[in-house]
Amino acid sequence: MAGDGTVLFRDKSRAPPFLHAIFGVAAAAVIASAIPAGTVLGVMIGLPLLAIAWLLFAVLRVTVSERALTVHYALFGPTIPIAAIESAEPMSYDWKKIGRRGERRSWAGEWTFNMPGDGGRAVRVLWRDRRGRERITLVGSRRADELAAEIKRARAALGPATPAALPEPGDD
Repeated sequence: MAGDGTVLFRDKSRAPPFLHAIFGVAAAAVIASAIPAGTVLGVMIGLPLLAIAWLLFAVLRVTVSERALTVHYALFGPTIPIAAIESAEPMSYDWKKIGRRGERRSWAGEWTFNMPGDGGRAVRVLWRDRRGRERITLVGSRRADELAAEIKRARAALGPATPAALPEPGDD
């Protein structure tokens, strides 16, 4: 987050116990399948890969700084410049209509980042990409009202957004 300014808000949503139990069962299955075969190679490859996936997908991180909204689920997620955000509104959603938890893109191009346990609360962020196309990103958070307020605070401190305020392609 170097260069993104002062951090105004941080939220970390952890996976609930039942998701950890699923990974635990998968790890037991890897070990159980290797025992009858008498091979350790499956365990030596399977368990580290499973552990990495477990660590990556166990947390959804959201950060608002003076310059950007950053969402990370595993290695995925956008960094949205505050200057590009047109609105950020807290909302309630039904995860069954979205289709699943985690990271998902709808047919309409909306990205959703959520984790079980957010209480069906999210912030709907309307923003424009470098080409001026409208984008919508839903960010699940138990603290959706506070997240939306901090995004609005950062937008207000930045002043009116102009296309020139957006980074040029390749300026990442």
